[in-house]
Amino acid sequence: MSRYVFWATVGAFSWDWIVSFPDEVQLVQKSGIRLPIVTYMLSRLGTLSYIFTAAWFEALPVHGSCQTVLLIACISYLFATPGTAALFFFRVRAVYDRSKIVTIIFGFLWLATLGAAIAFIFLVEADHIGTTDYCIETHVAPGVSAPVIINTCSATLIFFAISWRLARNNSIGDTWGSYLRSFYRGDGLPRFSKTLLQSGQAYYLATVGLNIATMIMILLPSVPPVYQAFLSIPNVAFENAMACRVFRAIHLGTIRPTTSSHNFQAEPRMPQYYEDASRRAARSQLYDNSRPTPLTVTVTTECLREDTSKKSSYISD
Repeated sequence: MSRYVFWATVGAFSWDWIVSFPDEVQLVQKSGIRLPIVTYMLSRLGTLSYIFTAAWFEALPVHGSCQTVLLIACISYLFATPGTAALFFFRVRAVYDRSKIVTIIFGFLWLATLGAAIAFIFLVEADHIGTTDYCIETHVAPGVSAPVIINTCSATLIFFAISWRLARNNSIGDTWGSYLRSFYRGDGLPRFSKTLLQSGQAYYLATVGLNIATMIMILLPSVPPVYQAFLSIPNVAFENAMACRVFRAIHLGTIRPTTSSHNFQAEPRMPQYYEDASRRAARSQLYDNSRPTPLTVTVTTECLREDTSKKSSYISD
């Protein structure tokens, strides 16, 4: 049964990449070749290489050295999981305006994830099953769970750090109740900030369960070595697919605020010509001296300027 799960994971991840490829082209054209974009691409390539090589190791005959194929999978893992973790390191650093303390704390956690992924190469061994060409892990050290554990802890801390920052800065009140409502439901948050919050919640809630299940499978001594890595392939693929989906949604700028200062909703993008015409019409109304200007227009302008400045800060990294 495991081989069907592995190849289904390869197929699902490949299909996700094919479907998202137009957005990725647009992402490169809009942002250019920068460190976050390069990291994004390396994480995608590393994840695809890892899940394909690991599925080959687990489900197909290997006519050469099983240890060599396993080594290729481990090196690919070195780009997959740390690359995915780096995307959220860039995100929390941008939300906190490149704070040195935040950079040091979460940079250390990312380096720990990278170090654990490097150590992963030396913690597993493989050989053929008897006289067959199929491979099996002959030794899986307990330390192989370290990348999963550290990555899960890092993702949890990043999730709470970003959520608290957004809720604290945009809450509708100064009480703990208002902070919690902003944290859990996004009350009072501008549309873009609310999207940052909810996308982080979706990523965390979707991946943490699979991460915990993967850790349990690796750490339980009663689980045979052949099944200890059963969930690692779907876990890495799903985590990367979710992280990249969030990354694209934020950087492509598909969310923009409405004209209400307390009621933000998603709007479809208009062609550039209509956006320019809309801005010209708004300016003509703002500066028309023949009639009084409502006070709400000024409030809306400030709100939009504030949210736009925050948006540029969040996606500048």
